[in-house]
Amino acid sequence: MSNRVRFPELDLLRCLAAVAVMLFHYLFRGPADHCWPASFPLLGQIFKYGYLGVNVFFLLSGFVILLTAYEKDAVDFTVARIIRLYPAYWFSVTLTASVLALCGFPLHHISLPQYLTNLTMVHSFLNIPDVSGVYWSLAVELKFYFLIFLILLARQIHNLSALLGAWLVASLLLSLRAPHGIAVFFLFPEWSSYFIAGAMFFLIHRQGINAYKILVIAGCYGLSVAYALRILPLGESGPAALDVSAPVLVTLLTLFYLIFFAIALRKRHPQSSNAFYVVGLITYPLYLLHQDLGYVLLRWAAPVVNHYVLVCAAMAAMIALAWLVNRGPERWLALALHNLLTRRNRVAPSVPALSEAVSGLERIIIAPADASQIPADIPGLASSSQPSSPEQERQEERVNGFAALSSSGEEGRGEKANMQAAHWAAAETGSNTNTPNVGPVDDGVRNGPIGDATVKPVIGKFNGLPS
Repeated sequence: MSNRVRFPELDLLRCLAAVAVMLFHYLFRGPADHCWPASFPLLGQIFKYGYLGVNVFFLLSGFVILLTAYEKDAVDFTVARIIRLYPAYWFSVTLTASVLALCGFPLHHISLPQYLTNLTMVHSFLNIPDVSGVYWSLAVELKFYFLIFLILLARQIHNLSALLGAWLVASLLLSLRAPHGIAVFFLFPEWSSYFIAGAMFFLIHRQGINAYKILVIAGCYGLSVAYALRILPLGESGPAALDVSAPVLVTLLTLFYLIFFAIALRKRHPQSSNAFYVVGLITYPLYLLHQDLGYVLLRWAAPVVNHYVLVCAAMAAMIALAWLVNRGPERWLALALHNLLTRRNRVAPSVPALSEAVSGLERIIIAPADASQIPADIPGLASSSQPSSPEQERQEERVNGFAALSSSGEEGRGEKANMQAAHWAAAETGSNTNTPNVGPVDDGVRNGPIGDATVKPVIGKFNGLPS
């Protein structure tokens, strides 16, 4: 049983945020952009605030990514993020581009170079359009991951609280000038407040609350509100340009922060079950797939199906598709990617007893070839002229096993040898090591949708909203 502390509320929040973004597209953004012929006068005015689900995703990423960052070094963190983000993303890009090409969607033509560069997930940094509008948020997530990577690389994770405060101050200063320059690119002040606040909420959960953390979160809240109302950066127009209500925006953002505050302060214990675990897993592919594939379905069936029924059917179809993607292609690709990226470390000499044996061999090679000088504490290396005791025979068996482990070229045998070597090492030290059963895909963090992705929403620019 894993001792990881679970946060089922975060999986539920992730799902609700993804559904809000989906309703924003189907009921408000799609009809407004003429992606499908429909009109929802009442529901459209309600769910036009669904784009704020992306803000929730950024708060989630700030919180949950640190669950992984505190347990890994820079390389392992990067590998975990690649395995988590790319499999579902590659499949979604390929499926979306294929459907749009086959259906001839009139508002969205995908070229082959655009498709290929989108597969890298860094296409937006090269000013190449997204295959689907929701991919814009992944670029923001990647910038956040890069900052965490640098912190881990510099081994400054223990100074994270101070670094988050410095990031907030820099974001405030950058917001007082035109939003251009390399500092704005890497520190992205328009969205940084959500990541900083999410990370600080995690530190409250991990370390406890204090005045400094409250001050940083308050600063993040103020920066979030200022950008939501287009008060910042200086020179931007106000909320009227967005056709949204300033009091509603402030109320919703306040609610988001209060919810995360409650999650951070809630006492919890390690548990093996999570009622919303599956819901959390399908959120990322749901976010990636729903927009353009949903528009194709809505546009095709709009002439013959009641629009309210059609929206419900489209949502159900996208949820079912997301579940199938998670159960099939995402897992298969993640497993293959995991095997590829971790193959070099699969048969690494990580067992303490193996290191001891190797060290002993080095001492023998360097020392004079005199049996009397062979250290007595080196397992299995006693003089052959001496009678072997049962204990010495067992020690020699261990060394032989370690040699077989290091020379094995077969993946299945290497995996079995790893388990056997760990068992021998535990017997050597008298310890009882229980290794958590962590799968290749779920590293404990499902950003996002983003990210586990990781995620965020929309096509092009519309009344000041990010696309």
